Amino acid sequence: MRNAVQRRNHRERGQPEERARLGLLEKHKDYSARARDFNQKKSKLKALRQKVLDKNPDEFYYGMMSRKGPATMGKNRTGTVNGDRGNEVLSQTAARLFKTQDLGYVRTMRNKALKEVEELEKRSKGIKGEGKKLVFVDDEEEQRQKLEDVDMENEEDAEDAEGDDKEARRLKTRQAKEADKLEARLTVARERLKALTEAEEALELQRAKMAKSPTVGGVTKQGLKFKVRERKR
Repeated sequence: MRNAVQRRNHRERGQPEERARLGLLEKHKDYSARARDFNQKKSKLKALRQKVLDKNPDEFYYGMMSRKGPATMGKNRTGTVNGDRGNEVLSQTAARLFKTQDLGYVRTMRNKALKEVEELEKRSKGIKGEGKKLVFVDDEEEQRQKLEDVDMENEEDAEDAEGDDKEARRLKTRQAKEADKLEARLTVARERLKALTEAEEALELQRAKMAKSPTVGGVTKQGLKFKVRERKR
């Protein structure tokens, strides 16, 4: 009859309230499973390291006999086997499609780099103060008056500059530092633009050679150069 009596349900200890942010409380069986998994992985890594250390770099197997040897000989010999690695050869149509996608990406990045170069050049010119100011006049009298006004402004600026000489030097130093930073960024942007332009031209040439009716010349597998025959006019 002792089984007929209602007993208190057994409940596992939960996470304390002050540690509720850490999630469920890890029990001993959880720790044991995690430790077992960690030790298994450690053993596998140890065995793989030992396998690499025991490998003979000069090992021979008969598959080498049916593969093409190293492409370079002599002191530049690398020992790399240029065999078939199981990769399927793409058709010319699929390869040309991939070239088109690559060309679209390269062209997008080139346009972005071109805009960056133009923006940096404008900012650099603005800091260096390049450019001229044009003033239009109707007659010589107005021209003479404008020149006198400019001379007076230059004299006033010179008088003000004597008092603010230190501040002007400080401002000029900051402008020089900013100009150097912009020049460095501009150099990097120009190099990136040049590399993307060359990549775009190379992809364009490859796509033209892979077309069904090629529009550019090339070299055959036997090393013979050919030129596309142009239509007579």
